[in-house]
Amino acid sequence: MKSVYSVSLLALATVFGLAGCGGSSSNDDATADSYIQFYNGAAVSANTLLKAGDTNAGTATFGDVSTLTAFKPDTYTVELSDVASNSELLSDEITLSKGDKTLLLLTQTDEQYDYLSLSFKRDQELDKQFNLYLVNLSDQYPQLDVHFAAENKPFADAELVDSLSRHEISAVVTKDTGKFNIFLTLGGATTPLFMAEAVNFAYENSYVLVIRDKHGPLADQLSVDLVLNSSSVLAYNHVDAGAQFRVYNSLAQPLEVALDNNAVASLAAGQLSDYITAEKGDYSVSARDGADALLLNSALLSLAAGESKTVLLYNDADANTEALSVTEKDSPQLQTHDVSVANLVPDFEKLQVYFVRQNETIANAKHHIKNLEFKKQQYISLAKDYYAIALVHVAENGSTTLLDKTDSMMLSPGEHYSLLAEQDAAAPSGYKLKLVH
Repeated sequence: MKSVYSVSLLALATVFGLAGCGGSSSNDDATADSYIQFYNGAAVSANTLLKAGDTNAGTATFGDVSTLTAFKPDTYTVELSDVASNSELLSDEITLSKGDKTLLLLTQTDEQYDYLSLSFKRDQELDKQFNLYLVNLSDQYPQLDVHFAAENKPFADAELVDSLSRHEISAVVTKDTGKFNIFLTLGGATTPLFMAEAVNFAYENSYVLVIRDKHGPLADQLSVDLVLNSSSVLAYNHVDAGAQFRVYNSLAQPLEVALDNNAVASLAAGQLSDYITAEKGDYSVSARDGADALLLNSALLSLAAGESKTVLLYNDADANTEALSVTEKDSPQLQTHDVSVANLVPDFEKLQVYFVRQNETIANAKHHIKNLEFKKQQYISLAKDYYAIALVHVAENGSTTLLDKTDSMMLSPGEHYSLLAEQDAAAPSGYKLKLVH
């Protein structure tokens, strides 16, 4: 049997809150059943299925939560398994008690899976109050203090709610409903490393606040996730986090790139810059050629707190330089990759991109992006596997042209990739695919 950190305390989850926040139940008598929900806090996992007995109880990817599912009170064998491979991550026996909600939180230490279990009554009356549990799933910050202040109040006016070790669940905290600023500090420290503004605890209900690491290109970021009865979480980022961007030169000539008229990168043709740090805000991006002629004048780049972007510079059909800004995902990129695919070819209105596994052809490839328009971008999620990538154009008369095709490859874990369809005079077709990271 797996070792389990478990806490079972009285809390609130009213029928109104369940209906109003996306929960599901087929029974009129809510107290006759017990309820189970699953939060995926393991970065090394892919899309994961919770099964209790013979019943599928929903799926969740990292940082997300499953649907809330009703069961008759009993003891069940619960199993967490990978959706794509059907491989079991862990299993154990759980007793679901009458009138309780149980939240299972998948965790990891290195690549070893475990879970936390939290159970509480979901039908306890409170008057203009909410119940709160705190969970620390951060590997970066194994000791954290959580502080609450009223909306618009600074850290100096905040109250220490609890101190949490890694994989610890707090005792229940009861507060009046309303909006709060949430501050995180290192254990015992007096300087906030995270702040979420005006977090709304509007329901007389039970909230679970999960602190976890983010896994985007920007390092050392945290997320505060609120779990209620919905099949999704409300995720809050640090309002004062920095930002970053990088620039890719798709032109056939070198470029000098400036941010607010300050030089930030010199790029050869086909080169991707290093990340450039910046504060959150709005900026102008300009580019000049080797003769100092202005090719791109003051393209808008907006950066939110904690955001990482790639700026693609390319020419349109009239040889005018333009910029396409792509926001990079902050998911782990371990079991699956979220690949950004951009069409930088002005000669065709639309292109097709196929990700062909070893037992497939373009005709039956499961993973593809069809009708990707010029200067548009789209994400595709790819499970860990070997893929040959094909770039295809379909003419109005139905004739199909294979413009480019890569060798079969596996993407490197943890990397954030962009796939670009570009013009290339040296390529046999005049076009190529380029994978950058």
